[in-house]
Amino acid sequence: MLDALRKAHDLVAAQLKEADPDAYRAVDAVAIVAQLAELERLAAGGRLLFATRAAQSRRWREEGHSSPAHWMAATTGTGLAEAAAGLETSAALRHLPGTEEALRRGALSPAQVQLVTRAASSAPGAEGGLLAAAATGALSDLRRQAAAVVARAGTAEGEARRARALHHQRFLRTWSGPEGALQLRGQLTPEAGATLLGALAPLERARFAEARRSGERLGAGQGLADALLALATGAGEKKTRTGSKTTPSTAVVRVDAEALRRGHAEAGETCEIAGVGPVPVARVRALLPEAFVKIVFHEACDVTSVVHVGRAVPAPVQSALEERDRACVVPGCGRTLGLENHHYQEDYATSRVTSLDALARVCSFHHDRITYDGFHLTGGPGRWELRAPEVAVLDTG
Repeated sequence: MLDALRKAHDLVAAQLKEADPDAYRAVDAVAIVAQLAELERLAAGGRLLFATRAAQSRRWREEGHSSPAHWMAATTGTGLAEAAAGLETSAALRHLPGTEEALRRGALSPAQVQLVTRAASSAPGAEGGLLAAAATGALSDLRRQAAAVVARAGTAEGEARRARALHHQRFLRTWSGPEGALQLRGQLTPEAGATLLGALAPLERARFAEARRSGERLGAGQGLADALLALATGAGEKKTRTGSKTTPSTAVVRVDAEALRRGHAEAGETCEIAGVGPVPVARVRALLPEAFVKIVFHEACDVTSVVHVGRAVPAPVQSALEERDRACVVPGCGRTLGLENHHYQEDYATSRVTSLDALARVCSFHHDRITYDGFHLTGGPGRWELRAPEVAVLDTG
């Protein structure tokens, strides 16, 4: 195997040595990138498969490293935390045959396999569902599902321990980037995260509205960055005092009735803040006396038969829509905050009716692309596709 790997390395290296990207058609470059991504997944998968065995040798000590993780970090050119996580993932694969098989086929990226192994190690019965999510959804969808699996500790005490651990692990770090820009990285508990995002959401919407009026195009994340600065400087509060309106943001908690009655969530049950992550049932119980609770009875109303002549979405339809489209439906997006309703089947100006089948939830960025840039959302639940406007393109080769 070692000789075959060396030959494959030499072959790829020889091709890349003289490769001139500008000499290829753009459509061929797309295929080359996709093929290299497949090779990258295979190589990363092989590295994970052999990492545990490699760590059992004494090579790391002979080369002067203080641990296998330090040797792995030096060998792969990654950070120590990433190398340690890779070794942890490698060890977990021995108990997860489905994940190992997918890794051998190159079906999982390093980020995907790490999420699957961590969650499936705590709940082996969830491995199949996690692999299915990895195969069909965005990384953000898999991350949410994995977090939900890990959160189902099975007892109220287990949920409380997890909540205390998350609180203890909170942090915010700042550093200066290569060009002098301030960069941030942090972690908060789901409840604290919901509080922060709830405060930012109306400011972000106001920023997008302001940009739209002025003709400015905001890139992904720029509106949220501006909202954070407005929150820190009090600019959002100043706008409110001067008469500018911002729509209030509401945090939505999803919890199974049985879990709420029992006091903790078990496998297959949900207790989470929508768009943020799992929370202990005890925390939800504590919030009930001070919160407005909206309950959705899935079988109490046939929302698919509700048709409203008017733009306003009836409450049962809106609740069902939010439950169905928990994130932006555009494949690969995964954004969960600031979603907007979109009449994707037929524009409201033409149909003049509102129903669940005619609606989809998309983020503000993709809503603008559909509204102003000629993109079209097609398909339906499980088959969504965002199609670019049809334009004539002359390919000169």
